Amino acid sequence: MTMFNVTEIRQNASKIITQAIESKEPIVLLQRSKPVAYIIEARAFEEMREKAKKAERYEKEEMAKETLQRLASLRKQMKPQPDSTPLIRQLREGDSRHE
Repeated sequence: MTMFNVTEIRQNASKIITQAIESKEPIVLLQRSKPVAYIIEARAFEEMREKAKKAERYEKEEMAKETLQRLASLRKQMKPQPDSTPLIRQLREGDSRHE
């Protein structure tokens, strides 16, 4: 990976950009000997963004699958409850057998 400081970028921006495009390798921009930015080819940047989006979608899908599996597991552990509709109907109609 090639590195240039800010002064070199100012003086040779066109050459450095051309180098990034032709080599398809990122160029590190240094400020006070520390990396502060990268210059990369536009297509490489777009591919990285698309891969990041796909990874994020995949992660969300996996989380959703895990959540559904946990819900299914909890449902299996629950005891079946009787249907309360007949009891409610009887209470509403005033049937005194359940009082």
